[in-house]
Amino acid sequence: MEMLKLFQSAEEYARNVEHAERSMDIWSPNRFSSTYSRGEYDRAKNERDENQRLLDNTKDRIQAQFENIKTRQSEIEEGAFNGWIVYHKFKSLNGAGTLDLFGEYIFLCDKDFNVESVYSKEDFDALSKIIGAISESEEFPELGEKLQEIIF
Repeated sequence: MEMLKLFQSAEEYARNVEHAERSMDIWSPNRFSSTYSRGEYDRAKNERDENQRLLDNTKDRIQAQFENIKTRQSEIEEGAFNGWIVYHKFKSLNGAGTLDLFGEYIFLCDKDFNVESVYSKEDFDALSKIIGAISESEEFPELGEKLQEIIF
């Protein structure tokens, strides 16, 4: 989930960089520039620089997260995961007792059935797709392309 949030942030920062660069093009100073237009250019340039810094930082965090997931996946493939994946589907009544509510959850448990993590079925399916894309990717740029296919 953290990886998805980081990708969304990176896309937002990239859009902000492009927007600021368009503003810089519009307000680009020349010998006829007013103080106002120079100020607008400086504001756009500062905005671009800040968003570029945030984008670079986010890319570094995505790369680190990618490497952590790949390492953990290798450990799991070598037998590091010793537990259970439990699927639970249920039906219950709402507070007034008039409407059936349905739920599906996935529990990740250790070998003694102590719950480590809980995900809704939809979240678990999304995470499974992302983890699949990560496992199929050898490098970070390739992962970006595969995640674009999954998300969009």
